[in-house]
Amino acid sequence: MNGPRRAFDLIALGGCAFILTKALLSRFLLPGDDSADGNAFYKLILTLSYLGVTTVLLANYRETLFVLRRNWCLVALLVLTLLSCVWANSPAIVLQRSIAVFGTTLLGLALAVRLTLEDQLRLMSWLFRIIAVLSLTCVVLLPRYGISSLADQEGAWRGVFVQKNGLGSMMALSVLVEWHLSTDTLFSKVLNRIALLLSAALLFFSSSITPTLALIGCLLLIQLYKFALHRLRLRPPFAVALSGLLLLTAGFALSLLENERIAATLGRSSDLTGRTEIWRWVLSYIAEHPILGYGYSGFWFGASPDSLAIDRAMGIRIMYSHNGYLEILLTLGGVGFVLVLAFLGTGMKRAFYCSERGQTSTHLWPLALLFFVILHNFAECTILFQDLEWALSVAAVVAADAVLLESVAVQEQEASLLVPSEEFS
Repeated sequence: MNGPRRAFDLIALGGCAFILTKALLSRFLLPGDDSADGNAFYKLILTLSYLGVTTVLLANYRETLFVLRRNWCLVALLVLTLLSCVWANSPAIVLQRSIAVFGTTLLGLALAVRLTLEDQLRLMSWLFRIIAVLSLTCVVLLPRYGISSLADQEGAWRGVFVQKNGLGSMMALSVLVEWHLSTDTLFSKVLNRIALLLSAALLFFSSSITPTLALIGCLLLIQLYKFALHRLRLRPPFAVALSGLLLLTAGFALSLLENERIAATLGRSSDLTGRTEIWRWVLSYIAEHPILGYGYSGFWFGASPDSLAIDRAMGIRIMYSHNGYLEILLTLGGVGFVLVLAFLGTGMKRAFYCSERGQTSTHLWPLALLFFVILHNFAECTILFQDLEWALSVAAVVAADAVLLESVAVQEQEASLLVPSEEFS
């Protein structure tokens, strides 16, 4: 990759990733805008960033077609998402949001096509470091903006985000990135440790419970997996089965713990209300459209009249299901849910292979990220969302493909021998 082309790719991909974090933009450019259609200026910025990502992919169309052929379940999921406007109550809204998540998915594909796993981690580390420094600066110099004054979040740090959960989610990802980032010089190690501590501190003071628990669970699962594989000498299938069982157990524990918190936020008892009440409503509506759902993002915010009934019953405007798996069942039905499971299952299989293939922390990154995403979605929604976490998930699943890893290894070997690398076939 020549210098100018590499610079353009990094700017296009890094810029789009920064916009998807909603840092700064959501806090200062879009005050108070929570409408279903979003802010026109924000949509313009997103459109321009997606065009930049599309340019990167078109310039590498052979590699793009190669990874698309290798990820049929992701392609099918995107097609279903776009087609869901046909049976949705609000087809215009569904189509608009489908195109938005399509662009987010393209960013994930572009990250995998143009950057190795190590390069992805380095790009994300600098992105999160910038956000962490900006957030700390905002807290110290502009506490009116950097520290929440909302009744249920008073005193929680939010940095350059509208809510504390935005800062918490990004800093949890930042800790995960820094944890798996390879460092080969004293300066990079010192910088890595400082970034790790800063991200952890911001996560702690954000008082954002869900990403914190998901991060802790993820790191524990990774250590248990390494222990089972290398110390107990379990065969990979048994280590995978053990990891899967622990993952599901941790996910259910996270959802139960979070139910107590949301119940307190709503001012109700935790036994029959909070997330469980939302989930009970959602399950009843899933049963009405079990095959194809209400259309992608076609239920909440008045996109479906049924959502208004939940809002009235809960006494508050509900934004989503507070469970990524129920959200998929609600909006894309059983078909979409099966495709999501196929995508995550493929990703886990590749991630386990990647972790066995190499001995560095970088090779554990896809597995760690997928652990985090799976846990996080027991109490939040990021799967198939216009969110950086979804883009990183796509990038990890695609980049962990054994065929792609072997191609990268061959190219690196050829480069070391000063032999021009071949294109993907």
